[in-house]
Amino acid sequence: MSTVTVLSRADLLREASLTICGRREGKTASCNSCLRKADAAVRLTRGPAQARDLMLRLADIICGSDGQPCGTCWDKATTLLLELRG
Repeated sequence: MSTVTVLSRADLLREASLTICGRREGKTASCNSCLRKADAAVRLTRGPAQARDLMLRLADIICGSDGQPCGTCWDKATTLLLELRG
């Protein structure tokens, strides 16, 4: 029998925003900007339509770039996608 942890929306947003903001020891909350980005990222990954360019869109949301996210934000997008879909 497997146990599945179901996170509330608030918990999901908190965890996603910490990933976007940059997790490190002792950090318990993200900045407001990353919390807003987390909401968009959660809606995107949990939404009914699976966009072909999902990773680019996630990385772009995190980076705040215009289609040219940095390598760090690509890594964060990958981690976030695995966390939210896992």
